[in-house]
Amino acid sequence: MTRTDTGDAPDGLIRAQERLAAERAPFEAQWQELADYIRPLRADFRGSTNSPGGRRGAQIFDATPGRAADGFAGGLYALLTNPATPWFTLETGDVALDARDDVRLWLDDTTRRLRTALAARGGRFYNRVAELYADLGTFGTAVFYIDQRQDGRGLHVSCRSLAECYVAENAEEEIDTVYRRFSLTARQAVDLWGDQVGRQVAKAAAERPDQRFPFLHAVWPNRDARRGLLGPAGMAWSSQHVDITGRQTVASGGYHENPYQVARWDKAGGEAYGRSPGMTALADIKMLNRMAETMIKAAQKAADPPLLAPDDGAIGVLRTYPGGITYGAIDPSGRQLVQPLLAGGQLDIGLEMQEQRRKAILETFQFSLMQMLAQPNMTATEVLARQEERMRLLGPNLGRVQSEFLDPAIARVLGLMTRAGAILPPPPDLVAAGRGVRVAYVSPLSRAQRSAEGQAIARTLESLSQLGQAMPEVMDNLDGDAVARALADAFGMPPQGLRSPEAVAALRATRQLGLAATMPMGTGVGP
Repeated sequence: MTRTDTGDAPDGLIRAQERLAAERAPFEAQWQELADYIRPLRADFRGSTNSPGGRRGAQIFDATPGRAADGFAGGLYALLTNPATPWFTLETGDVALDARDDVRLWLDDTTRRLRTALAARGGRFYNRVAELYADLGTFGTAVFYIDQRQDGRGLHVSCRSLAECYVAENAEEEIDTVYRRFSLTARQAVDLWGDQVGRQVAKAAAERPDQRFPFLHAVWPNRDARRGLLGPAGMAWSSQHVDITGRQTVASGGYHENPYQVARWDKAGGEAYGRSPGMTALADIKMLNRMAETMIKAAQKAADPPLLAPDDGAIGVLRTYPGGITYGAIDPSGRQLVQPLLAGGQLDIGLEMQEQRRKAILETFQFSLMQMLAQPNMTATEVLARQEERMRLLGPNLGRVQSEFLDPAIARVLGLMTRAGAILPPPPDLVAAGRGVRVAYVSPLSRAQRSAEGQAIARTLESLSQLGQAMPEVMDNLDGDAVARALADAFGMPPQGLRSPEAVAALRATRQLGLAATMPMGTGVGP
């Protein structure tokens, strides 16, 4: 959605958000169901009657869907962005340039500074990322926000509620427009924007500061941006905050990078919003919930069955508690007049059906894969050997998460830190080459996917070594240095453990000189 689609006037932005709300309406009923059964804390979509502090999830009779979604989110967290281990590095994409000492040291230093910034403030970034993965598994779409704190000290990060956010795609099916409709108390609004708020909000701030009002934040591409200009005119993204009640702009500006990162797990053609494992499992989830409710009732009947009594007998009050005596419940001959109603239901069949639904739900959320990959004593090669097929199935989804969330998130943080002077200037070699930097992922899951390349190299070397015993000349086909570096990269060896090509050449030259010095005269060594 371009600037001309919305206009600069608040009314134009409000109308644009309302159009996006109408377009996403078919998703909201399904999102509400998913939230009700899987993530009650996010159940704030259309038709929701939740109030602050109210009880949520009252209709849930089996917690398996929630546990499966938590396992899915925890698995992605541990395998993609685990703060305990390095999960990304920076590179230029030019192997020779990356190997230069000054470039390599700058890339390592910048990577370290980025990791430190993400782990700052008690790991706030990682806490919010866990929320994003949970939204992604449940709804298929998750919205993240990264900006600089108002005091200029560090990052402000947040996983925005999907209920608040409305998105639009460009011609390349990339989300480039986000409208967030949210509420603030009058006091909060005045703290943020001062006297720019409307009269109603300003009046409420003085009389009823806790009264809430709706606001709108719109971010879209600035098609008229000019490089080199200061201020919003030179920024790639336009931004406006609107007081919806007063229908006036309270803040206008821009961003060098889009502060919103919108990730989608899977996507259907023609849809801007994603699809999730939760959507795939929704039929099983609802069936399991009904089964659990029925089985609870059946178990109650089996443990405390209904009672049968004649309608014309003089039976006293039934005392079914331990030690209770019911007068008139037997006739003079000792025959029971009150008997339990035994329906004869087979609980074991119901339990078996429930277990089948549970397994289906867990597998939809890749529970067994996430649990296996999270085991620290397993190598990437073992993981690939056991779960190669599932890894292939996950590949497109993980690639989308990286391209739509992790790539722009790291680029956003790098941009903020560079402008704040928290990143050292790039070395002359990098500037002269005119190349930027890109993200290379080294998380356990990324290494597991790339370990197929390492396995292929290892199998090739094993086969050629046997052939080389009979035909030594076949080994001339191998570039030993290239093979060594490819193996190190495939199996996740830290770059600090490898010498640069220049250092390797110098070491070999020194070794050759030492060898020549120890050779006796007349051996033919040397020029």
